[in-house]
Amino acid sequence: MSSRSFGKREIAAPSVPRAVARATPAPSLPAEPTPALAGRVARRIPWFTLTLSLVLAARFLEELRRATDYVEPYSPGHYSLLAMGASDSAQVLGQGEWWRLFTATVLHGSPMHLIGNLITFVMVGFLLEPMIGIGWFAAIYFTGGFAGALLSTLFNPADSLSVGASGAIMATLAALFTLSFHAGAKRPGLMRRIASGSLFPALIPAVASGGAVVDINAHFGGCIAGTVIAFGMLIIWNDEEESPPGRRVAAVVAGLWLALTGTAFALSTPGYADYARPGLDLIPPEKLPKEAEAMKADSLTLVERYPKDPRAHLYRGLYLLEQQDASDAESYFRDAARLNTIRPAMSRAAEDWNTALLAFSVRAQSRWDEAHTIVAPLCAGRDVLDLRTRQTLEIAKLCEN
Repeated sequence: MSSRSFGKREIAAPSVPRAVARATPAPSLPAEPTPALAGRVARRIPWFTLTLSLVLAARFLEELRRATDYVEPYSPGHYSLLAMGASDSAQVLGQGEWWRLFTATVLHGSPMHLIGNLITFVMVGFLLEPMIGIGWFAAIYFTGGFAGALLSTLFNPADSLSVGASGAIMATLAALFTLSFHAGAKRPGLMRRIASGSLFPALIPAVASGGAVVDINAHFGGCIAGTVIAFGMLIIWNDEEESPPGRRVAAVVAGLWLALTGTAFALSTPGYADYARPGLDLIPPEKLPKEAEAMKADSLTLVERYPKDPRAHLYRGLYLLEQQDASDAESYFRDAARLNTIRPAMSRAAEDWNTALLAFSVRAQSRWDEAHTIVAPLCAGRDVLDLRTRQTLEIAKLCEN
């Protein structure tokens, strides 16, 4: 028998019977248990994120149920938010109501405010919470919320109310970006894109759609806290370890923050009625006229029924200005500005419009220099003004020299 090897013919060696070796089977070791699919899925679900999101949504519904005044439908007003625990330095530092640093982080000013925060929070939670565990994630969240509220209280104007979970969420975004550089990060590119796409725009001063000023100080406070904690985690977290160390300590810290928040809400309850009562003097949202013609038509009735609401005086001044009664219109516009400092009810856009109309009425009485002085701040920032305010400035030529 022959065989071919590399194209050459060779003589086959005589066949020799071969013994068949029977290998003794090695003792079988128990297979490592494979986690069930349900268990793997459960570990990837951010339970803290989803639970807290439901809590924030439920709390906002409670805000709407208990509100006595509204900026607009489904948006609690100044007195309602103050009564429920909004934070400002006048109350925290002036009145010693430290608990507002905790309650403010659970409140929201409008549906869009809440929805925007929850969308970002859930995205971060699905990426970061399973990676570092509930304890660390919750500790970052609560620490960031407190840091944001503290900076907001220290650096915002004394009467500027601050609400929202954005400081806490900024902390989780900063941690998401920082921890994306850990060797165990499974999707570092996605983590950085989501973090940078939300983090950096939130640090730019802006005005929200309803006229509310974005609380940059709260954002900075949360960002700093999240970055510091995450950087510390990178230092103590070895690349070979799947989970960061100190999870029990982090869980204890998060539990203490949670206990403080619960205590803060308990302390806020007794003063609710006193803070919320002035809101009853303001026009309910369902009775607020939406168009300029309705504002003028209902102005007298609204002033008589709600004499402490600055918006009613704005509407009455608008009616009188159209009737070419500039002198009486001026007094109503001035009353609107004065009352709004006592009972803030006008949005930023309405305040600007009232200022423009006041200047218009003063100019109509040939007091040119005074009109220009009144309207100068608006003329300096025309690009960010509401359409009605810009139209008033253009029609009356108030910004022209």
